[in-house]
Amino acid sequence: MVFLKKPVRLLNFGLIMMPLLAGFEITYLPFVEINKTDDIYIISPYAQVKGDISRAFAYVSLCEIEMNSGHFSSLPPQAVVRKVADWPAFLVDISAPEWEDVIKKEIEFLRSKGFENVFVDTADNVEILGNLLPEKRELIHSKGVSLIRMIKKSIPGNMIINRGFGIYDDIRDDICGVFIESLFYQKEDSGWTERTDMDTNTEWLLDKVEMLRRDKKMILAVDYAPMSEDKKLEFKKKAKRLGVSWKWAREDLQ
Repeated sequence: MVFLKKPVRLLNFGLIMMPLLAGFEITYLPFVEINKTDDIYIISPYAQVKGDISRAFAYVSLCEIEMNSGHFSSLPPQAVVRKVADWPAFLVDISAPEWEDVIKKEIEFLRSKGFENVFVDTADNVEILGNLLPEKRELIHSKGVSLIRMIKKSIPGNMIINRGFGIYDDIRDDICGVFIESLFYQKEDSGWTERTDMDTNTEWLLDKVEMLRRDKKMILAVDYAPMSEDKKLEFKKKAKRLGVSWKWAREDLQ
């Protein structure tokens, strides 16, 4: 577990006080045992949880629905925008009223399982949807914000979003942290390539990290690119200097 040097701002998880730089686990396995090794766990809402569920952040997708979801049949064809590349899911027009109903059902399920905290995935897809449906760009943006606030109102614990920088200014007070995939590597057609300081995308991403630090948000990051144990240790130290809790994970999160 990694801790910041003084001064340290703590997040209040009920009776659990947690540093901004926190040990974390992300897994979508069907059974999760929560122990004291990590501060928080990002998990599937369908997982069987053993241990302190107040440390768990249950997954909900803001803009995508998996093909095998029981809610898929409730969406009209026009609400399905396109197939997600390399993943058995579809990108959804979140401005469709039927999608809000799906999110409400997901929230009800999380509440029934006793989850107190939420991990909102695919928040960055709000921008993608706006580009794909430019005539609805403003509506999609405002709908993304309102859906996150609806989730927060229903489950008023802590919330972490996956990127979502396009709507961050509107929801910064609703979230405690941001999750960043592919912090040090990026996936291109040719495969995984390490980011360089000269890359404009790297500069943009580091500017966002600095913004999150100023806002005193927890920053969690993960890379999936195959790498040696020495490289993992190097990145863990580099992330710590940036104020980021980082780890390597398999791309399937198993």
